[in-house]
Amino acid sequence: MSCNVLAGLAVLAGAWAGCAPPAAAASQDLDLVVRYPESGQRIVPDSNFLFGSLGRGGGTLEINGSRIPVEANGGFLAWLPVPAPERGDTAFYFLFARERDDTVSLRLPILRPRVAPPRDARSPWIDARALERQPERWIRPGEDFELELLAEEGASLHVSAGELRVPLEDRGTARGTLHAHGARIDLVGLREAACRAGRCRAGRSRPEGGPLPPVAGPRSPGAPAIPLDTLALTVVAEKDGRSTLAPLVIPLAILDEGPAGAVRLVEAEDPVNGRSGVVVGRPTAFGPYRWRFPDGTVAPVTGRIGARLRIGLTGGLEAWVLDEDVAWAPDQETREPARAWDGRVEPGADGVDFRIGVSRAVPIDVAVSGPRSLALTLFDTYGEIARIAHGAGTGVESIRWSQEPGPSLRIELSLAWPVWGHDVAFEPGEAREYEGPRAGPPPAGDAGTVLRLSVRRPPAIRAADPLAGRRIAVDPGHPGAGSYGPTGLYEGDANLAIARSLVDLLDEAGADPILIRPDREPMGLYERTRRARETEAELFISIHNNALPDGIRPEERAGTGTYYYHPHSAALARAIQDGMVRRLGLRDLGVLWGDLAVAREPWMPAVLAEGAFMMIPSHEAALRTDEFRERYARGVLEGIETFLAGVARELGGEAEGSPER
Repeated sequence: MSCNVLAGLAVLAGAWAGCAPPAAAASQDLDLVVRYPESGQRIVPDSNFLFGSLGRGGGTLEINGSRIPVEANGGFLAWLPVPAPERGDTAFYFLFARERDDTVSLRLPILRPRVAPPRDARSPWIDARALERQPERWIRPGEDFELELLAEEGASLHVSAGELRVPLEDRGTARGTLHAHGARIDLVGLREAACRAGRCRAGRSRPEGGPLPPVAGPRSPGAPAIPLDTLALTVVAEKDGRSTLAPLVIPLAILDEGPAGAVRLVEAEDPVNGRSGVVVGRPTAFGPYRWRFPDGTVAPVTGRIGARLRIGLTGGLEAWVLDEDVAWAPDQETREPARAWDGRVEPGADGVDFRIGVSRAVPIDVAVSGPRSLALTLFDTYGEIARIAHGAGTGVESIRWSQEPGPSLRIELSLAWPVWGHDVAFEPGEAREYEGPRAGPPPAGDAGTVLRLSVRRPPAIRAADPLAGRRIAVDPGHPGAGSYGPTGLYEGDANLAIARSLVDLLDEAGADPILIRPDREPMGLYERTRRARETEAELFISIHNNALPDGIRPEERAGTGTYYYHPHSAALARAIQDGMVRRLGLRDLGVLWGDLAVAREPWMPAVLAEGAFMMIPSHEAALRTDEFRERYARGVLEGIETFLAGVARELGGEAEGSPER
């Protein structure tokens, strides 16, 4: 039976559909190379992976007494308990390889979290490192501060501020002989108690037995002079009649008179990744990305943790942004909700442009609400809309707006064609210049700004030959960053080889492919998406091969997966996933929504493909072969063709032939 047939029948994790490709040429010398972890790397989980190579196949390998399988090309992957520390927080992996009379050994040091108090400790041990260098905080009255740290088993902990004692609860999470303690603490109450005890002064307060830390970190130019109290508190651990004291110093401002001012969001220059023209917002200070705010957006500041600012969107809805992405603005700009006036739709180069006058550049959100509809939300905005002109021949079937709580203004466009992409920006000029017919002019002095929402329509796809003429951006992921396989294959090189194969296949099929990264030079994430836009690409396909974070067993998660971010990219992700699984024969990890930079590109369907896993020895061996790389590329090609054929049918055509090539 041919390998092509087997690839369609077998789905094996850690093997290539039962058709092992030719192994990469191995070194002639027995050697031990550990690719991961690095010497001296800190490992937190109790079990973890370790991979590398023996330099050649045929040998045997033991790590800390466990026998580890070795691939034909010398690559190995082990899943083992992480060794306990021998000296302080230093632990060791011991590797021993043998082939006949040839042996080699390696002692690899790593670092572990401290799992026990010092043996000579006479007082209860507490992890004082968790208390050091507390960031500057701006909070509203009533907000809590969450504190969590490790202490010796059996110890009781509390925070002391003068006569006030706030107990920290044992949360039942044990790490060896240590237990996690924590609580949510009312900082306003702590401040009052500390000030009564003389341990709180505006900007300067010295903790007992400790040096005076800096009150505030760096701020962006023009930041308001927020008066800070520095609370000098003490964390006390008690056990068996003995106690340990640790200083806790918190620079704090209570925003009891409302927002701390207003900021205009402007994406900072990034020498590594380039600029995207938007500032990303998070639902929590250290959470994932959620919003894309165009440069120029203005919002009030409602809090701070170190270099992260909290901004108000509307009502109780807030987002977190980086301090480096803001320029401080006059706070009067955000004291009252904005107003949005009449708008109009006009034909654009690739679809339609919807423009609406707004009294200021408010935070916004854009969402594909259905296959042929798109919703625009303007936060902290009242609608004063009397008319919206559809424009002639734009394909806009209806426009509906509604006033939502907050206040928020929601505008939904229903279209005669599927949403292919979208883009939004604030434009200079007086808002009234762009308005359609209206009952009256804006109030005097409110020149405002113009919000432009561009919606992209699908390209003209030939049902009989969906790939013909299609401009498709093929992005070989990395460098920078990227992972390595056990025998040293760099992901960026594997990705580039697969991308070149895909470009050749697309070209043979009549498409117009664009290779985003043509060589081994590093390329920023937003440089990649910008080049796709500049070359007027209609699809964006990023080629990758996966890796895993510490603590996840590779054999249980290895396979093929495809990521998307925007709803209009989901169908493309499903089609490419089906094509890769059919061709590669690895475990089907399915389609995944993922907060990935290149997948967040909204102007075209954009996906990120993860065909195989660099750290799995058999996957890496396969990725070294032309045959496997061609299979990867062909699976992606078939997925693209299936997706485009589906769009052609939806638009009224009937695709001819099979996407199999």
